[in-house]
Amino acid sequence: MDVTWFAPLVVLLAGAAAASVLVRRIADAADGLASSQRRFHRLEQALIPLRVETRRTRGSVDHISRR
Repeated sequence: MDVTWFAPLVVLLAGAAAASVLVRRIADAADGLASSQRRFHRLEQALIPLRVETRRTRGSVDHISRR
């Protein structure tokens, strides 16, 4: 057996290794994206009472009679 038999095998193995690394990095990025979306949603939900309170304050200030 000479090099022509081993070269395609080596190229295939190197390609498979590179593909597995790429797939792992994509999976990690997807996990990071999902966790950042959860954090953003949690922050957004935490700001809802603040928005409601701001509307109430603005509404009560609008009802004050100014002389």
